Amino acid sequence: MAYPENPETIVLRNQYYPNGLREIDVWNYYQKYKREILNETKSRDIMLGIMVDVNKPVLRRRGKGQDWIRLTPQNYDDVITGRTVVVYSSMGQYEDFGIIDVDVTDYDGFKWAKKVTNDVYDFVMDKMPGVRTAQIRFTGKTSFHVVCEFNRKMKIDSIRFLLDRLLRQSDLAKAYTISGKRKAGIPNLDLSPNKMRGNYITLNSLSIIGLRCMEVSYNQITGFDPNKARI
Repeated sequence: MAYPENPETIVLRNQYYPNGLREIDVWNYYQKYKREILNETKSRDIMLGIMVDVNKPVLRRRGKGQDWIRLTPQNYDDVITGRTVVVYSSMGQYEDFGIIDVDVTDYDGFKWAKKVTNDVYDFVMDKMPGVRTAQIRFTGKTSFHVVCEFNRKMKIDSIRFLLDRLLRQSDLAKAYTISGKRKAGIPNLDLSPNKMRGNYITLNSLSIIGLRCMEVSYNQITGFDPNKARI
């Protein structure tokens, strides 16, 4: 077990952690959620966000021998250190789910993001064919993912094309851009994670600002506060 060599060293500081988040805080968190993280990343390539200094992350995609990184019960405690803040998962060639990333950047965007997410979730659950169920996930930053679970596995490219086509044919396309570039005042429904090795934040991972990626129920999203995702 790779206990932090400098447990009191601060790795990030922001409005949610004004006194700073320490290596030991990050390490303890990932020990607590070890089983959940291993379950979410099983047989998947991952990418890590590692703090090399306070609020200075670098991305690590490959391990020893330049192989893609994969977490196992055997290597977890060596790979996940007190500076490993974010765990991103990668899409495979075939999946039974797709991700709609709600992208809102304007002032007071979080309030708007919740409204857009509700609209997307309603469409997915009520009008999108082939979807078994859907989840809303707070990404740990300023917005949400709507995770669409399908009845069967499909090529990930087919999932992206399907989501793109159905969203463009919906009333959502009248208010939001689909797979577009960020535009002031117009939320974008981003589908870029839906490709081979497309990265998305892992459920129960911390984000780059130290908040949890967590499920949020449809009934709770309107009143959701990011402070609920602090550790």
